[in-house]
Amino acid sequence: MNREQLSEILKKYMPEQVVDYAAHHLLEHRIMLRIAKPRKSILGDYRPPAPDGQHRISVNRDLNPYAFTITFFHEIAHLTNWNAHKSRVDPHGAEWKQEFRKVMKPVSTAGILPSDVQTALDRYMNLPKASTCSDPNLFRALRRYDSETARSLVEELPLGCLFRLQNGMVLRKGAQRRTRFLCTEHLSGKQYLVHCLAICERIT
Repeated sequence: MNREQLSEILKKYMPEQVVDYAAHHLLEHRIMLRIAKPRKSILGDYRPPAPDGQHRISVNRDLNPYAFTITFFHEIAHLTNWNAHKSRVDPHGAEWKQEFRKVMKPVSTAGILPSDVQTALDRYMNLPKASTCSDPNLFRALRRYDSETARSLVEELPLGCLFRLQNGMVLRKGAQRRTRFLCTEHLSGKQYLVHCLAICERIT
């Protein structure tokens, strides 16, 4: 696939101002990019070169342009970190953090991000974590630009209401315990600690 074809695909998922930069990485590193169907547990992932010599990166197709862009370069940083250190270092250790800051710099200084996302990203970049979901401020900022408005976060629901998690479990929201809520399953009465940022659908 040539640069033009790549660019046309990437324009559907990320701001146009960073498309050339993203395409450059895909071509330079011989990356096979997979636009993946929505996954509950991960936003993207990186696989080291297979016998054919190609790196593999996947990013969920349902992410908004800003979340897609940050996730994409998160995975690019895994690639450049692997090229430099192979499997000798922690996948999200100091070396990866340095690579992530490096590959994200052209994005974070391009002026393309909304101010709330930029502020949250600047804080996140001081100490990047395993995923954007691990940083509550960045997660909340990015979520404001999702097209799906019917979804809620557990922390946004009133106490006592019923809600359905993405795995289908129906619970009643209870008291907060730090970053989680003690919730009761509607049918069994069993109690579960549910993260405040869990995506759900309100029932009542």
